[in-house]
Amino acid sequence: MNKYKMVFIFLIIVLFISGLTAADWDFLDIDRIGARNFIKMHPEYDGKNTVIIILDTGIDMGVAGLQKLPAGEVKVIDAQDFSGEGDVLIEEGVIGSENNEKYLANPDSFKLFGIDKIPHSSLDSMYYIGVLKESKLVNSVIPDINNNNDTDDKFGIVVFNSTSDGWLAYVDLDGDGNIDDEQALWNYKDKFQFFQFRGRNAERSRNLVNFALNIFPAENRVNFHFDGNGHGSHCAGIAAGYKINGETGLNGVAPGAKLISLKIGDGSLSGGATVTGSMISAYEYGVEFAKNYDGPVVFSMSYGVGSEIEGMADMDLMLDDLSVQNEDLLFVTSAGNEGPGISTVGLPAAAKHVLTVGAIYTPKIASSLYGAAIANDIITGFSSRGGEVNKPDVLTPGAASSTIPPYSNRDIKGGTSMACPQAAGAAALIMSAAVQQKSPLPIVGALIKKAIRYSADPLPDYLQLEQGGGVLNVARAFEFYKSYMENNDQSDILGYHIDTISPAYQTESGQAAYWRFGDYFPTTEDPQRFYINPNFPKSKNADQRYNFYKAFNLVSSDSWIKLNKNSTYIKGDKAAAVDVYFDQSSIKQPGIYNGKVTAYKKGGLLKGNEPINTEFELLCTIIKPVTFNEGNDHQWISNKIQLEPGEIHRIFYKIPLMASAGIIKLKAAGKYANIRGYLYDPSGRENAQHLSLNTEQRNEIQIRLSGEELEDGIWELVLYSDLRNSKKSVVEVEIAFSGLESIPSRITSVQYENGSNPKGRFDVINHYNKKVEASMSGQMMGIQRVKYLDESSDKYEYYFSVGQAYEKVEFDLELTPEVFNMFTDFAVNIKDYSGKILKSDGFTYRKVKLSWLPPVSGDYILEFLPGFAKKETKPWQVSLKESYYLFNKVNIESSKYNFYTGVKKGVDFTIYGVLSVAPDDFYLFGEIWLDESDKNYFRHTVPVMLFTGLNN
Repeated sequence: MNKYKMVFIFLIIVLFISGLTAADWDFLDIDRIGARNFIKMHPEYDGKNTVIIILDTGIDMGVAGLQKLPAGEVKVIDAQDFSGEGDVLIEEGVIGSENNEKYLANPDSFKLFGIDKIPHSSLDSMYYIGVLKESKLVNSVIPDINNNNDTDDKFGIVVFNSTSDGWLAYVDLDGDGNIDDEQALWNYKDKFQFFQFRGRNAERSRNLVNFALNIFPAENRVNFHFDGNGHGSHCAGIAAGYKINGETGLNGVAPGAKLISLKIGDGSLSGGATVTGSMISAYEYGVEFAKNYDGPVVFSMSYGVGSEIEGMADMDLMLDDLSVQNEDLLFVTSAGNEGPGISTVGLPAAAKHVLTVGAIYTPKIASSLYGAAIANDIITGFSSRGGEVNKPDVLTPGAASSTIPPYSNRDIKGGTSMACPQAAGAAALIMSAAVQQKSPLPIVGALIKKAIRYSADPLPDYLQLEQGGGVLNVARAFEFYKSYMENNDQSDILGYHIDTISPAYQTESGQAAYWRFGDYFPTTEDPQRFYINPNFPKSKNADQRYNFYKAFNLVSSDSWIKLNKNSTYIKGDKAAAVDVYFDQSSIKQPGIYNGKVTAYKKGGLLKGNEPINTEFELLCTIIKPVTFNEGNDHQWISNKIQLEPGEIHRIFYKIPLMASAGIIKLKAAGKYANIRGYLYDPSGRENAQHLSLNTEQRNEIQIRLSGEELEDGIWELVLYSDLRNSKKSVVEVEIAFSGLESIPSRITSVQYENGSNPKGRFDVINHYNKKVEASMSGQMMGIQRVKYLDESSDKYEYYFSVGQAYEKVEFDLELTPEVFNMFTDFAVNIKDYSGKILKSDGFTYRKVKLSWLPPVSGDYILEFLPGFAKKETKPWQVSLKESYYLFNKVNIESSKYNFYTGVKKGVDFTIYGVLSVAPDDFYLFGEIWLDESDKNYFRHTVPVMLFTGLNN
């Protein structure tokens, strides 16, 4: 055979095998951002020399994929717990003897034998003892840490300062009361020891988790670090896993990077919530490590809650300060999982200087993880979107199969939590490449962020506020970064602070033009002015700042965004001013109008307005809502809406004046539909109600709008076609309102006559231009009260009792936006008196409702656990409405009524049952419903609050 032909065939085989190998690991798609190819072209740039700090629920350093670096060194080089979940107190022990065996005992007479048989001895004859009780972990994912089917085990710990090896510990890992069969343990970062507790039947029961130990003698405690949720290990594998599950080639984005685990979340709390100071303490620890580490460091945090005042929460501001103070660091965060509505980027993802990451499904992910067929990348439905802030910055794959602790079976997880470590791993690759250049490039976090954002691949069918720069591109980001360094940008300017009028903030100052307030938006007569201030490096002195000069070309992305000039400049530290206005003639149809003004550096690295010359962007968003009035009978019906799998469609509507009831109806307009509808209030908070339509079950679905769902402002309805749909969904949407006003707005009194059933009366006015026929009924549901708690600690217990007559309890909790901004999390639990959590939840936004069915009547505890962003607590207040629902509710009955436009009509009702005496501070509560008989079945709700208590 011709030798050239043989070589050709060999190359085909090699290419086929290499292609197959890559395809085999579609479960963790690192190809879309170009990571695999970047390492293939530059094997030495695999993250070597870099450290990725994972702030999460902990990392299990004993699982395959998180044990070693490619060269064989330890991958996880430090593991610290700032949540306190693994804390065990130690105290001075007393040495004694029993049956000729020496022991160490604590004041409660817990004894550990074998103290005289271990090979180490105390330098000062002081021995400390502690006990890890499985009962402490009753609410964790591993209440039985040695998996022996017993959750009452106790494991003793001896701690002392040894004569030659410093502080160390012996842990009774098998719980037999002896430590002479155990090995000495040091702080994890000193000797990289991890361990398991023993006692299980190895043939039938597996090890559940790997622990690391840290000793804090000055604080009289030790800490057992472990992944208390599985989330942290999963993120770590995505960022930097090497030989995941023992498979060659199955790696995370930066397999050569080292990892540090900084545990900030307590796995016993809902969602692994953070606690007071845990997040900022972890960041400060990581920053201090970075100052003493000879190499690049990137932080990855897939944590956060919703934003109430975007970018202005305590943690947002502290992260921005850390970024400014530590120019050589990059902080990467997940955008949040509150999408697909706009204005949903979370806290602290809204911080200006962090790299905020949204999520996509790639065709590989869709197929391998979900069995779905899509042709192109799609932004996931859950990925949070921007609006008030120009976020997210970039997109990466948001689902993967990755490393997990042995107790977990959920190796597939989806969320922007999975997208964040992809971006952190990408940053590690760029940093690794930078420091290995012939002339090593300095590491500047702000410019790495800039390179990643402006080198990304935009997705053509998505808005700017959904994607930022687009999908991350590792190779191009590195080329951009090299160019910045060659241009000496790190000594010139690190970025820009954008400021403009924004009524979404009480200060009316924000980062973006965001108009979601009726029909007003800036026009040529009243333009919107942006101020662009330079962010100089700390090394720039006063003269250098004064002599700074940079000019820009200004380019609008859309014809409706108009500029008063096509260029501008910054001289010294004086802000540039750019006026923008919006063309009314182009903004007529209801919908979202979103675009940007891009500033390109004049005389840039390449000629023309190229992405590499991008300096800043001005985000512009206008919401034109569907409106309701007499002219359209307060109803609106969409055209046919066609959605391919994974696609979304947004409808914005404004609540009309005097609306007292509304409906949203979703109807199939073809043979097939599998659609979910999400509802967002004017501030971007997701409403509890949603629509779900599947033509295999029904062809129409309707929800009623009442109460807070009629809050004034512009609401958003987002339709989402399930990723796994086999074909296009075709639907129509109808939204309609009715306007009956009850006078008074709530019923607070009834009349009693000679032992007859209680009766009442109120007036109704129909404010809309149509006759309304409605039947009236209702129920007295139980007892209720509203309290205002004023506290200052980070743990508060509220005691309550459930009587035998009540089937359900609800707690409606509300914080002010300013109070909410103080926290990184706020966990809420319902517990019994033994401490066992019966229901766990928490604040995603400033309001939360807990609905709970008690297993038996009795006494319980509502536990508040606010996690303050700062290390110290502050006074906080919460509004608490507690409602107890009766098994046997009391009916309210009336008759049918006709209501004519503008005519006040009195209506009567009767309560058919005995009204009990409400306990002190409580009132009887219920609802009266006026149900219209037209096709929309509007329901108008009138609250009933009867103060029947003896002391009310």
